[in-house]
Amino acid sequence: MRFFGIGFLVLLFLEIMSIVWVADFMGGAATFGLMILSFVVGMMMLRHTGLSGVFLAGAAIRSGEQISMYEMLWPIRYAVAALLFMSPGFVSLLIGLFLLLPFKGKPIATMQQQTFGSGRGENPFTKPHTQDNDDVIEGEYTVTRPSEKDKQNYIEHKPD
Repeated sequence: MRFFGIGFLVLLFLEIMSIVWVADFMGGAATFGLMILSFVVGMMMLRHTGLSGVFLAGAAIRSGEQISMYEMLWPIRYAVAALLFMSPGFVSLLIGLFLLLPFKGKPIATMQQQTFGSGRGENPFTKPHTQDNDDVIEGEYTVTRPSEKDKQNYIEHKPD
């Protein structure tokens, strides 16, 4: 946290310099067009992610497969990349593109074992396996329909 302000100023300086370097290389109109295009792409990415990103993270956790933390954080990476696309400059654009790369990490179950569960290395995001099928609920039911006589008695003796 101590060097956060200095890092922000360095990033700001690099953003301005990247705009100047690209404008010198490609021209001012092309640079402005690329910045507008980058903003529009970032805006479309943010509109696309919405609640679906949260649902995607939840589905990844509930799938029961061994997923990496980096894969689980995909919706957050996607939203941060979209925000970086919307900021003017090309350094943030490169960082945003880097966030969109499909890196894989170690599965959660093989990470440090004292982090999750009872220390036996089980994956906390998997469903426990049982012998019987949990999808079947056994039972009996009977459908009873009131007769016309019962309906009439109910209407006559209905409390006010």
